[in-house]
Amino acid sequence: MLSLLQFERRNSEASVFNLLFWWICVPWFVTAWSWVLWRLRVRGRENLPRTGGALVIANHQSHLDPLLMGAVLNDRAPRMLARRTLQTDSPWPVPWMLRVGCRVIFVDQEVADPGAMKAVIAELKAERLSVVFPEGTRSVDGTMQDFERGVWLLIKRGGQPVLPIGIEGTFDVWPRKSRLRLRGRIMFNIGEPVSCEDLLAMGVDQALAFLHERVDALRAEARAAIRVRNGGRWPLAGPADTQNGAASCTVGT
Repeated sequence: MLSLLQFERRNSEASVFNLLFWWICVPWFVTAWSWVLWRLRVRGRENLPRTGGALVIANHQSHLDPLLMGAVLNDRAPRMLARRTLQTDSPWPVPWMLRVGCRVIFVDQEVADPGAMKAVIAELKAERLSVVFPEGTRSVDGTMQDFERGVWLLIKRGGQPVLPIGIEGTFDVWPRKSRLRLRGRIMFNIGEPVSCEDLLAMGVDQALAFLHERVDALRAEARAAIRVRNGGRWPLAGPADTQNGAASCTVGT
């Protein structure tokens, strides 16, 4: 029975208990409730690699993003990069869950943190998945912010493909400086992996601009798809209706 769960393929470092509880039971519970409350949907699951390493990058709209990202990517049990202050400014048991269950890699955002970067690179070189939110902080209005240049180091030294994911709807459900809402619609849109070699050939500035545009396009596609599914009630109208601050996205309408 345990062989059917393919623990070694999913994550060669995590224990059997960790994978059973934190990456099967917990994601099932989170996914079920997220569908009931917010009709969570995932597009592009076929783009998620079943084996091999990848650096997953996504936009960051809400505190919900890491939790739902774990549920969406539970097949690979990835480790995520998160700010170290979550250990002190989050209510218990969140810090314990992040440290013990999700095995988050905490990073100090105030100063250079080579230890955290080395930990992410080690995950990639071991051909596992690692997740970063390159904006570095949550969006204030649902739109995407510039990517921090630290992600380029992970791309360059990790040597693995980059898997872009666009997140839409979590800002409506839990906007910055507001309480969690029980209404809304959420979608994760998984794009095709981009090879490390192609990104290195572009150079840092062009590559980061390309990835930013790709993630924002995936986010905008998800936004349009949500509108089609619920007759335009969600997502709420706002600045996020524009892609990269340009024209309104109409994909899927």
